[in-house]
Amino acid sequence: MSSNLIEQFNEPRSVVRTLLDRYQYLLSIAATLLFFSDFPDYVFTAKITSIVPLVWISIIAVLSLPFIKKIGNIPRPLLLWMLFYIFISILSLMTISADEISFTDFRAKALSVLFIVMMYALFQQRSITHIKITILLVVLMSVGNNLFELLNPKVFTEVNVGRPAGFFVDPNKAGCALMLGMLMSVTVVKKQFRWIFVLIAGVGIMATFSRGAILGWLICTILLVAGRVLCERRRTILVPAIILVVFLASLNPLKLMTDYFKGDPTGANWDIVNRLEEFQNPSLSEDSAMDRQAVAVGAWMMFGNSPFWGNGLASTRKWMIADISTHNMYLYYMADHGIVGILFLPGAILAVVYKNRGEQQIILICFAVFLSLWGFFSHEVLAERYTLSTIALLAAMNTNQKWYLKHTNRNFQMAPSMSTASLFLPPVRDRKIITQKRD
Repeated sequence: MSSNLIEQFNEPRSVVRTLLDRYQYLLSIAATLLFFSDFPDYVFTAKITSIVPLVWISIIAVLSLPFIKKIGNIPRPLLLWMLFYIFISILSLMTISADEISFTDFRAKALSVLFIVMMYALFQQRSITHIKITILLVVLMSVGNNLFELLNPKVFTEVNVGRPAGFFVDPNKAGCALMLGMLMSVTVVKKQFRWIFVLIAGVGIMATFSRGAILGWLICTILLVAGRVLCERRRTILVPAIILVVFLASLNPLKLMTDYFKGDPTGANWDIVNRLEEFQNPSLSEDSAMDRQAVAVGAWMMFGNSPFWGNGLASTRKWMIADISTHNMYLYYMADHGIVGILFLPGAILAVVYKNRGEQQIILICFAVFLSLWGFFSHEVLAERYTLSTIALLAAMNTNQKWYLKHTNRNFQMAPSMSTASLFLPPVRDRKIITQKRD
């Protein structure tokens, strides 16, 4: 007997409810496609349109109003974290800093919280698999964009960032989005193809030459292999790994790529050359690394001057040390809020990982490890919409799993359908009840 989850629970479904479900399904796919690819920011930055990203968010938010009741199901750890995040920001705004830059920073934090709530309300049980497939398509598109821009600099925007980024404009953002997208979508690919997908994502990440993203990909790939997510037997991945090591040891691809990009007369790939030279000789002082070291020292000194109360919202955006902030999420919040600021990023991660049964545990571990690591490379972790979408998706999966366990008839055991024609695993609504338990 075949049945979707709602029918299995014997809940009557009206025509209006069915239409609303289909509407929510399509809207969740569209929102994922828009925000995980960072397309609204890209078309505004590239001056393709004058519509600011906030307008896109507002449109999706208005269209999401029919599902506002779902907000009441937000997991308690995530709800507590969001309240804590906003409360500390308001407290800092009222007692330490209340200038225009501080208000701008507060509005950005409030918008991040509202964005998580909006995306959470959109994600429903029947669309989770297709949302993951949408993220997978965004990953593949982004890999293609990065490789195309590697050969055709400035093809996406006139801003010469020196490294491929595609729709994300910033190479570091592109690397982070690809990593999160890979983790969120790898489980919908059939197991025999997963290592190929992870390798493709890795190629796209390496094309950004983002140190943090490359390191995160290496660590997470090892964890996925150890957890038997990429293959049933760990030795299956041994042959591709040996071929890769022999290739790296024999051809010295870093030197070959350095010579290739140095030959570009336009100098559009100047940052790629810098990164390649640094990879070959880590003792070299690359400009970006030197800037990050300088602002990190400055932020640490600000924290030392006020370790308990902090220096107020956006304190590292007002300093005279450099025209950039900390590039470090932990130092960013520690300079603003003192010692309590170090809890913000770990708190967000713990809020969606704690007791989450909606995703494989090894994926949750990889997510926690990578995002914790990424906090040392970026101070915008809790502002980027692909990160916030991932947090909302994990929260929705956790809620859906609890709802399923609460309402399912324990006389039945769920098992995947036997279809193997597709590249992807069948969605939840296509699973069949094939075994009946006896008391």
